[in-house]
Amino acid sequence: SRHVEGGAAEDFPLVRRIISWVATLLAYPLTASRDPMSGFFSLSKETFERGRDSLNPLGFKIGLELMVRCECKTVKDVPIRFRDREAGESKLTMKQNLYYLQHLLILYWHKYPAALVAVFLLGLAILLAAASFLRAELEA
Repeated sequence: SRHVEGGAAEDFPLVRRIISWVATLLAYPLTASRDPMSGFFSLSKETFERGRDSLNPLGFKIGLELMVRCECKTVKDVPIRFRDREAGESKLTMKQNLYYLQHLLILYWHKYPAALVAVFLLGLAILLAAASFLRAELEA
């Protein structure tokens, strides 16, 4: 995790830090991980088998998918130092952001009763509008 002692996210532009923070905040009710956006994870075969038949990842957040669908009870975040890429282009596009929101909705639906999903959607709409406004202002 970037968010535990010894972990870090180095040289991240402000917009990327904000997007990451909002995405992480939206995933907190789904998992005990402090950094569910991380692409670095492992789990036991026994844990994998609990969710194997229900896996249906959308986008790049397979770790989050596994934690929710495999009903991970214990999550241990270990420190990583993450840097902004030095070459190539980011996979983080508006299309990927929309896939992530769709994926979150599916995972919330899987984990919580439908009544909670309605409350989540309202909050999500408010946060998405705020994040879009902030991103447009920062990029202008």
